[in-house]
Amino acid sequence: MLQDINFISAEEVYGVKSRLVEQVCPEPLSDVASLGGVYQIATAIIALLFIFILVRHFALFRHLIETSVSKQKKNTDIHIFSSELKNIKIFTSLVGTLLLSLLVMRLSVEGWAEPMFAGLAEISAWEVGGITLGAILSLMLGERILLFFVGMVSERYDVCKEIWHTKLLYFSIVIILLSPLLVLTLLTDGRVAQIALFASVLVCSLSLVLFIKETFLLFRTQRFSIFHWFLYLCALEIFPLSLLLAPIVRG
Repeated sequence: MLQDINFISAEEVYGVKSRLVEQVCPEPLSDVASLGGVYQIATAIIALLFIFILVRHFALFRHLIETSVSKQKKNTDIHIFSSELKNIKIFTSLVGTLLLSLLVMRLSVEGWAEPMFAGLAEISAWEVGGITLGAILSLMLGERILLFFVGMVSERYDVCKEIWHTKLLYFSIVIILLSPLLVLTLLTDGRVAQIALFASVLVCSLSLVLFIKETFLLFRTQRFSIFHWFLYLCALEIFPLSLLLAPIVRG
């Protein structure tokens, strides 16, 4: 039976000059490259815009950092920057929100961070970033509205306004300090990105301690009890943050 089978050689099928070629598999894309060029361009544009504003308002940014550690500096020089302080806080808050959204996008494709985003595996990195952006903006708007109503009901709107001012101030300070580290994390891979991310966590932890101290001094100055201060931390700081981090932690 086998003698009746005609075996055809590779030369007869592909030609005498044919030869075997090893298949070359393309190298896997890095985590940053997998997000595409639009992500890298968006990060670069935000970084350049922030650098431009930083250089133009360097004195104000330096003042914001000094106010976080020097109460006397805040009391003596605040009137110098009062006209532009509001706009800068809004700008840095928006830029910070965008950078944090891009950071979550970046972490969603990071190998060691994939287990945290297991529950969001069915959606793209851009959708993860969009959800993060909407969540942060919603939380900030919700806190602002809640502080407004608390101030109206308690007839202490000036205190609630000062709390919101302090919150935006420290958020701006954190973004100013973190911007180089965040850009480094967003545009690099491997150990460099991990070191920058670790340094960012340290900066955030230190800023959080200073912010908590500032709110405590504010409540004590206004003769509120420690219970009211603790209630504020739970309602407007810990609870919203837990809502924001819950999907990632559960993943």
